[in-house]
Amino acid sequence: MKQILEQNSDAIREAGQALVDIGSELAAGRIDDAFERMEAARQKYVEWQELDQAILDIEEAVSNRTNTLAVQQILTELISSVLGIAIRKEMN
Repeated sequence: MKQILEQNSDAIREAGQALVDIGSELAAGRIDDAFERMEAARQKYVEWQELDQAILDIEEAVSNRTNTLAVQQILTELISSVLGIAIRKEMN
């Protein structure tokens, strides 16, 4: 992570300054101004919000798929156990 931050030092410096500006407005009690500044910054990078949402959607899909596979495996093991018991019972 440190390497990524160092490689993007200009962007990090700009983000830090934006945080200082927003913090100054909050400290001065100008909450509406701080929210307006944050919203303006957010609007500059709408495509990033879309990318962030796409990442969240992909992570959710992978998680759902993993959970589905786990449930399938559990059900398969359960069915195998029940069948095994039934077969053993018939053999006795």
